[in-house]
Amino acid sequence: MVLAFLFILLATEQANAQDAAVNVRAQSAVPQPTPPVGVPRVTPSSDTVAPSAPATAEPKRSEPAAYDEIVVTAVGDVMLGTTFPDTSGGDLPPQDGAGLLDEVTPILKRGDVVFGNLEGPLVEGGISAKCHGKREGTCYAFRVPTRYGAYLKAAGFTVMGLANNHAMDFGAEGRESSRHVLDEQGIAHSGEVGDIAHLTAKGRKIDVIAFATYPGAYNFLDLEDALDAIRKARAEADMVIVSFHGGAEGASHQHVAPGDETFLGEDRGDLRKFTHAAVDAGADLLLGSGPHVMRAMEVYRGKLIAYSLGNFATYGPFNLSGENGLSAVLEARLSPDGAFLGGQIYPVRQEKPGGPKLDPALRIVPIVRSLSRADFPETGIVAGPRGELWLPGTRIPECSNAPDLLEQRPGPQGCASFP
Repeated sequence: MVLAFLFILLATEQANAQDAAVNVRAQSAVPQPTPPVGVPRVTPSSDTVAPSAPATAEPKRSEPAAYDEIVVTAVGDVMLGTTFPDTSGGDLPPQDGAGLLDEVTPILKRGDVVFGNLEGPLVEGGISAKCHGKREGTCYAFRVPTRYGAYLKAAGFTVMGLANNHAMDFGAEGRESSRHVLDEQGIAHSGEVGDIAHLTAKGRKIDVIAFATYPGAYNFLDLEDALDAIRKARAEADMVIVSFHGGAEGASHQHVAPGDETFLGEDRGDLRKFTHAAVDAGADLLLGSGPHVMRAMEVYRGKLIAYSLGNFATYGPFNLSGENGLSAVLEARLSPDGAFLGGQIYPVRQEKPGGPKLDPALRIVPIVRSLSRADFPETGIVAGPRGELWLPGTRIPECSNAPDLLEQRPGPQGCASFP
């Protein structure tokens, strides 16, 4: 089933690429990911297409077309294996992690920007003050081998968030080691105050700022400071992407609660208040992590907010039962001004001890659809039968009751998992 799933994805891309050959976007030197089958194609209006230059005109350096999309692929928590507390490697994946991300790599690489939340420092040795003196099994700290940074690069990641409750498991030295490893791999990063990722995609400057609820990081509990950081970034960049690590954890906290969320005595933030204020301050896309399950998505003032992307690649001491083991690769297509045009979630599952696999059963799709409807009746994202993402209010086609969801086509009857 997994091979068939990949084959369908690749076949869809090829078919769409042929169809897009007549589109002006095909002139770009960078391949443009195209919407999945069934997603309305967004084409520029006639008044946005520049007239053809005269045949005798002097050749000029091409600039990004006004309607070029920026495609962002993003995932939640990434922790590829830990040497703590078992230094013998008991919580490292088979073949020392080689191939752990292979199945999802083709999807990740569809993005112009590829983001993940690095849940644990890339560091060798050291002492975890966090767990010093505590009985084993009562404290969770992660220590990812530095050589695993190459796996992130090979999978296509271009930027990692370092603002979360495990970034400092091995102190400032551990976070510094993470930055050093990512720098060596050419992967941008954001975490502590002053650490903002600066990227360029299709000629546009894109800044990524990672927020959390902990000292030493960009802390969104201090709302005015957080918004000031976003405004400053927006003044320099064409687009600002904000990641945030907040909210209570676990399947019992899968809904986005109104007001402040607390967990184990910690203030995990008022996510609705922060995300909306961040958009008002200039953020174009918001990517959540922390709850270890996927949450709702909404479109606020034209900008996509994904409240949690769940456990994506978490090997070892993680709860992967039920919905804790379901997540997705989010693909968001953004206009040059950051407005959400449409997208896709590619369902992923993990089974103990972990590692992401494509999920042909698409189990996360109806969950995201239901959560988005329940938590944001007016602004929730519209999720189609195969994970297509549309703007709120979009009327989606019905589909047949084909036994294989991947074979469904528009028809008169609703699917077992849809709407």
